[in-house]
Amino acid sequence: MKTITLGASANGKTVVLDYDNTNVEYHLLETPNLIELVQEALPSLVLGDDNQLVIEQDMGRVVGTTNLVDTTESDEIVYAKRIGRDAYSRFAKNRQPAPCSSIVIVLRKNDARYHLWTAMCARLLPKDAWDQESDFSKTHAMAFDEKLIQIDTLSVSRP
Repeated sequence: MKTITLGASANGKTVVLDYDNTNVEYHLLETPNLIELVQEALPSLVLGDDNQLVIEQDMGRVVGTTNLVDTTESDEIVYAKRIGRDAYSRFAKNRQPAPCSSIVIVLRKNDARYHLWTAMCARLLPKDAWDQESDFSKTHAMAFDEKLIQIDTLSVSRP
């Protein structure tokens, strides 16, 4: 198990990355400097005592792209499973990732330290965002990128 210390929060909480217990690898494909962005954000974050923290941090500049895009009736929508995922996601084939200035960081508390579970260039989403019946899921999708999906799961209709 390889664990590295990423840094400390504004209130002195230690944050580590345990490469055997994280879900960040997928997002590193999209944003290779993501770990450095998390390290940059940590000193300005005040971490609570919850077992899981989900934090959106505006970095004040464009730091990457987000695959989440608004969709319209004219978009070519397909469904597929992302690499390392079991659920299907909605994709817009004719869309490109959009510039993004925020990162979302998910930390899980273990003993006195916080472990980076995942991070991504993104904004926080509504809790019911991907519920098939929500307005959000009907008007948003991920920009299609063949290298991020399990190609054998590609479908033109929602499975």
